[in-house]
Amino acid sequence: MSRQIDRVPTPAHVKPKKLIVLSAPRTGTHGLYKAMKVLGFTPYHMAEVLKIGTPAVNIMNDGLSAEMLHNGKPYTRAEFDKWFADYDVIIEMPFFMLHSIIKAYPDAKFLLTERNPEKWVKSFVNTIGKLSVELGSFPMSLFRLFDGFIDGMGYMGSNMLNYYSNGYGLTPTGQKYLAENYMNYIAEVKRIVPPEQLLVCKLEDGFGWDEICPYLGVPIPDTEWPSLNKPEEFHEIAGPKVQRAFMKGLVGMTSIVVPVAAVGLWYLRKGRLAV
Repeated sequence: MSRQIDRVPTPAHVKPKKLIVLSAPRTGTHGLYKAMKVLGFTPYHMAEVLKIGTPAVNIMNDGLSAEMLHNGKPYTRAEFDKWFADYDVIIEMPFFMLHSIIKAYPDAKFLLTERNPEKWVKSFVNTIGKLSVELGSFPMSLFRLFDGFIDGMGYMGSNMLNYYSNGYGLTPTGQKYLAENYMNYIAEVKRIVPPEQLLVCKLEDGFGWDEICPYLGVPIPDTEWPSLNKPEEFHEIAGPKVQRAFMKGLVGMTSIVVPVAAVGLWYLRKGRLAV
């Protein structure tokens, strides 16, 4: 099966990785992405996927499919170096391919932000979960086929939701499994990453410059810690892209349905006239 990453040329230079963040989405990762920029790093986060568009979401989904669903060949250091050549901090992507990325960068510094499981589930449901259901429901289930990026995001969201809810979705049973599997993920990170290479921060305890800067060996900046990406921010970011996909789908379907309807009416009229 052809992979998007295989069409990316081998880079002449790859930035050394200063930090790999193993945190799940909805655990302060957007604020961390902004903080890394303040510190002068070049972080890769879902925000970069949103900027780059369809090729980036395809690369992400190919890696996710191989790691989570055992569909395809997992990425190795060669693929990750292509993907993240221009970045020195990786955020959120490792959540989708934990074992592969740790195997690729065994000597890196890692960071994990933990969140109360029930709060994480609530945040996930109100953002990624609801968006996934919306993109999987009519008419967006049809309209998204006219927008490769939104179709890819829908694929990612539905796979993530199904995987972590054990297939029960946003039902009460599904939310119970979401919490359990999130806790299992946290435990797995702590099991496979050497403690001396892993900084663990608890979101509810508050984390910021005082924890991050000493770990990275950089000065603490004289500015507030950036946004924590509340659900409202998520929808402000995702909303316009979904709306654009809706309009593209509406136009696309009209361009198909109207000619088909016209042909049908023509044949219907022709048949009646022939009688």
